[in-house]
Amino acid sequence: MPEIALTDSFAESKRLLKSKDHQPFSMAEQYRIIGKRLGVDFSPTIRLLETLPVFLHGSRHADVRRSMAINLSAAREPQECAAQQIVDGLPELLAPGRSVDLIEDFIRPLRNAMFVHNGTSFTIDQDLSDKATKLFDDRSRLKERMETNERLREFIESEPNTADQRLIVLGQNVLGATPLIGSMGLSLHAVFSANLGKSLKNTSYPKRYPVSAVPSTDRILTLDSGHADADSHQATRCVLHSKGYSREENDEMFFGMGEHACLGRPIANAVWSMVTTKLASLDVTILSSNLTMETDMPETREDYLAMTVLFIRPRSLKVEIGP
Repeated sequence: MPEIALTDSFAESKRLLKSKDHQPFSMAEQYRIIGKRLGVDFSPTIRLLETLPVFLHGSRHADVRRSMAINLSAAREPQECAAQQIVDGLPELLAPGRSVDLIEDFIRPLRNAMFVHNGTSFTIDQDLSDKATKLFDDRSRLKERMETNERLREFIESEPNTADQRLIVLGQNVLGATPLIGSMGLSLHAVFSANLGKSLKNTSYPKRYPVSAVPSTDRILTLDSGHADADSHQATRCVLHSKGYSREENDEMFFGMGEHACLGRPIANAVWSMVTTKLASLDVTILSSNLTMETDMPETREDYLAMTVLFIRPRSLKVEIGP
C-alpha cells in the first residue's frame, strides 16, 4: 500500500477528485498480493472487485459504469414504488408510546425492498452483498474475507454463463447497501436529536441528507502523470463530508464528483424526500434518539489513515415516540 496523506481541505479534495493525474487504488491488486503471499486463491474476490467502479479507471471503469447506469435506470421506477410502500408504514411504526429501532425495523427493510427490484432478472442475496462490502474494509479479519471469497466462488460457479451480469448487479448492491443504511440512519439521528420533544409535523427537514456514511475516498498519483514525485506512490485521502465544511460544500461533495460521482444519487435523493415528506405529516414527537455504531469509529488521525475504505455502519437507531 502506498503512503496515505489526509487532506481535509474542500478545495484540495475537490481538485484531486476531478484530476486526471489521480486514480483510485486497485483493490483487486491488493488481493493478488495477499493471495500470493498466503497461497490463497482470491480470484472470485478479484473478479468482483473488478466490477466496482470505485476501484477502477480507464476503459474498464467506463464499461462497468455504463452497464450499471443502464441497470439503475431500469430499476428507478420499481425501486421507488417499493420504497414508497415501506415509507407508507411509518405512521404505524412511529405510533405514540412505541420504542423502535429504525435501523432494524425501517431502514433495512427499506433497503431490502429496493434492492429486490434492481431492474434485471437477477435477485441478489442481501447477506452476500453485506459481507462483500467488508472485503475492502481494513477492519475485516482474514477468516471473514476467505469465507466471503468462497461464497463468491459458489455465486460465480452456480451459473457461469450469467456470472458477469450477476456480478454487475451484486456490485451495485455492494456499493449502495451500506451507504444507504448508514446515511439514512445518521441523518435521521441528526434531525431527531436536534428536535427532541418537537412534533415531527413542525420539524424542519433538510432537502438533502445532512450526514454521509462515506466521509472519504482515496486517490493515488498515477505513474504516467509526469509529476516529479510520481515514484513516491503517494496517495491522498480526500474528505467528502466533514463538520468543517459548509452545508453547501457537504451537499456538493456528498455523492463525490467527476467521473466517479455516485450513480445512485437520483434514487437516494428520491428516497430521502419520501421519508422526510412522510415524517412531516406525523403529529407525534421523538422523545429520545440513541445511535449505536456497528464498529467503533477511529479516535485518532493515525487510525483514520490506516483504513483503506471507510463506511460508517450504524448498528441501531433506537427512538421513543411520544404524543
